[in-house]
Amino acid sequence: MKYNILVVDDNKQFVESIKIALKKFHIIKAFSIEEAKNKINSEIDLVLLDLVFDENNPDYLQGLEFLPYIHKNFPDLIVVIMTNYPSKDKIVESIKSGAEDFFIKKELEWSEWEKRIENYCRNSQKIRELKTKKKELEEKYDDSEIIGVSPEIEFVKRKLRDIAQHSDDITVFIQGETGTGKNLAVKYFRKYSKRKEKPYKEFSIFELADSVLESELFGHIKGSFTGADKDKIGLFEAANGGILFLDEIGDYDLKTQKKIMRFMEDKTISPVGSNKSKKLDLQLIMATNQDIPELIKKGRFREDLYQRINRIKIDLPSLRERREDIKILTDYFFKHFRIKEKTNLKVISNEVYDIFYNYQWPGNVRELQSVIWEACTNARLYNDSILTNKHLRKELTSKNSIFQNENDDLVVKKAELELEAIDKALEKTYGRKAEAAKLLGMNADQLRYRVLKFYKENKIDINKFRNIRKYYV
Repeated sequence: MKYNILVVDDNKQFVESIKIALKKFHIIKAFSIEEAKNKINSEIDLVLLDLVFDENNPDYLQGLEFLPYIHKNFPDLIVVIMTNYPSKDKIVESIKSGAEDFFIKKELEWSEWEKRIENYCRNSQKIRELKTKKKELEEKYDDSEIIGVSPEIEFVKRKLRDIAQHSDDITVFIQGETGTGKNLAVKYFRKYSKRKEKPYKEFSIFELADSVLESELFGHIKGSFTGADKDKIGLFEAANGGILFLDEIGDYDLKTQKKIMRFMEDKTISPVGSNKSKKLDLQLIMATNQDIPELIKKGRFREDLYQRINRIKIDLPSLRERREDIKILTDYFFKHFRIKEKTNLKVISNEVYDIFYNYQWPGNVRELQSVIWEACTNARLYNDSILTNKHLRKELTSKNSIFQNENDDLVVKKAELELEAIDKALEKTYGRKAEAAKLLGMNADQLRYRVLKFYKENKIDINKFRNIRKYYV
């Protein structure tokens, strides 16, 4: 395949000499700037541009007037300046204007420049290919799209769209296991919402003292507590007019729940330390992976708040409940990560599809995404073109996998040992989950996930673990 070079020069004889010298390239001739504007296109790999078009006025650098046009419309196109009137000032001005290189016509050695021109063309084509791939990747990987065709997920999408388009003031409650896509559901909701162009804020609770949590959400006034050296606007006020997403609502303390309840009743909030109310207009979205009725029984969640948020509820199905979507999601993530990770992968083996279909996916879609991402990076090490089971995590293919043999006594024992380690970490940190997680080499979300997974899936007596029972159950 020949590289395309646009030669812009009013000297027809010189242009013809270029065409003869660069036989291996496809030369497009333009004898004026206007003609060049008509002939330049996205398939051009290099521009050879004359600097001076009027020999009677060598200080008029007409070629430089074409450079802004090129960079505006073809920003990655490489331009090499040609001139018979060399001077330091002219060369400096050319480079400053965006030219990549220059040569002096009367001193030109084509044997040297032919290779240099070929390298410039090759670089230009690589840049164009990378941009094309990036564009394809961005078009395919819409981070607000919920992927799947199962009846379960189609119902979720229809319900989210309907609420978003018709109810812009009602509170939406999203519930689902870890990794089912609660954040994605919120993005999908916003895409169809009447408030999509308005402010958006989100908050996920970690290890915050009650006063700090209250301040984050509702703000505070100067002097309301130690360290409050100035007024602060909370997330409720920052999201005024738009949408506020509160994740992990099951972990909020009762005092904060009461203030949220008040907002739902009269649309007002009061910053910490203030007796004044502020009227706000925003839509609340709340989410959790916890069993709220169980929390109510234990006195950790207000029943009146639950009755209010439970009016519009979106239950996100686990990946186990929508197995027909596993192949679609696998292909979707594979197309993204094989390009993102610069692999030579082309296809996925049927064996991998079978493994994915039979796996229990305790981490749901998020786990599937992570598994495929890691598999693609592993395949890159082998320079393989087919994704096979050798690229997968051992837990997916091992006969002794904890997720494939949930009733095995050995598996239960392993789960008990891990719960024991978590229980001891919680004891050492006096229930501070983030610190306990750090001791175990994970974050607070991962710690919560493992606690819930091990004792629920393996039917372990949680009463054995005093600190887990105290701080999680």
